[in-house]
Amino acid sequence: MRAGELTAPASARGDVVVRSGTRPGVRRRWAARGRHGRALGRWLLAALPPYDLAAAGLAYALAFAARSALPIPFTTSPLPSGVAGQPHAALLLLLATQLPLLYVLGLYDARLLRERLSPVLAAGAAVVVQLLLVTAWYFFRGEIAFPRSVLLLYAGTNVALVGLARVAARRVLRGGGPLRVALVGAPGDLAELHAQLAADAERQGIELVGAVRPAGVLPAAGGEAAPRWLGATGDLGRIARDHAIEQLIVVPGCSGRDELLDSVLHASEGVAPLRVAIVPSVYELRVGRLASLRIDDVPLIEVARDPGDEIAFRVKAVLDYVVATALLAIALPICALAALAVRASSPGPALYRQRRVGRGGREFMVYKLRTMHDDAEQATGPVLASDGDSRVTAPGRFLRATRIDELPQLLNVLNGTMSLIGPRPERPEFADALAQEIPGYRERWLVKPGLSGLAQVRGEYHTTPAYKLKYDLAYIHNHTLLLDLRILVETVKTLVTRRGV
Repeated sequence: MRAGELTAPASARGDVVVRSGTRPGVRRRWAARGRHGRALGRWLLAALPPYDLAAAGLAYALAFAARSALPIPFTTSPLPSGVAGQPHAALLLLLATQLPLLYVLGLYDARLLRERLSPVLAAGAAVVVQLLLVTAWYFFRGEIAFPRSVLLLYAGTNVALVGLARVAARRVLRGGGPLRVALVGAPGDLAELHAQLAADAERQGIELVGAVRPAGVLPAAGGEAAPRWLGATGDLGRIARDHAIEQLIVVPGCSGRDELLDSVLHASEGVAPLRVAIVPSVYELRVGRLASLRIDDVPLIEVARDPGDEIAFRVKAVLDYVVATALLAIALPICALAALAVRASSPGPALYRQRRVGRGGREFMVYKLRTMHDDAEQATGPVLASDGDSRVTAPGRFLRATRIDELPQLLNVLNGTMSLIGPRPERPEFADALAQEIPGYRERWLVKPGLSGLAQVRGEYHTTPAYKLKYDLAYIHNHTLLLDLRILVETVKTLVTRRGV
């Protein structure tokens, strides 16, 4: 029990007491459902892109087959057999646009698929754009001989194949049952939302399990419409496991928003597959970027999720290998010259390894060109570098200013421990202390660390770790491939101007 927390008997507080004999079974079923559901969901999302490409090709082939063999309404005769064997620029265009359009329309987003996205309408919108592109292609080339009926048959077949796959995916991602939701907040703050959700829970595909009160707050007495109080935020981890909760919605009051959210995130840390979202204030709605999540028309900002579930991070992993291979080939002569300068300036190896913390909090060895004297930390132990640090060699200052010392980390990208763009990895000695001091610091470990990141191109050398964290979280939870490209461009600018972190 935390000091200063008000206490009362469970019956007086209105908290639900779960019999100890029922907890292990519920916990085992919930844990198994969480593990298998997440694994199956990730496999499913990874399988969707190749399936969609195959669906486009199959829809195109079936359209030609149907048009050649069947009497189609509003057509005069079947297509000649030789038409299907002609070059098909339209097929290449359809295949090239299939995945980008489906991605833009949210058909690879696990959150959208699980919630209220209409997959058939989204697939239909993608096909309409495809038809316009194919029409424009043949119009500007002066060719009008392509059978329009084939395109219409393709459209219907492609929408059916893509839409049905998403309907099946939604059932898998939802686990075949309603989403189990609990509210977190003081009685007066969450009463309105509770009433709204309770009145329409079945239609929204959710099951409102109950409510969790902030530590030190007693639940208010109420009638049948009052929330079912499950306990306090200090016991949130146990509550989530015992009641198989999948989604927490935090409803903070006008004051203490940060404290309530921090306590929820801390208590729910490591409880998978629990997701946490917060009902935003009017100010946050004006300045923030909402995650694509809502329940019963209530806009939510999702603050705890696994970015690895997003298709953009999967595409990013493939691009990392391709781009890193090309960059390493270009960087090898530069690294060789830099290594000679390092060896000439001071004794010791030119390349050295250092332990860092990566995705999932796992440690790995990072490769760098040495910029300090070989025995720089022998007397002091691990110490953060500072501006004008005497331990840095003369070539080392230039290598640090131009970031050339980081180029060997392209090897880390190729071995899968790092990405081109992401939060910079910290040393274990400092990471542990920062995780204790700064709420939310461990969220940096949701993704692979990067050679460069938003904090590196927007911050300064003396930017505090807490403010660097804001940049890192902004990147993690608002990631797009376009944002990666912007950071890469700004990284080049940072190298030229020698500013940034």
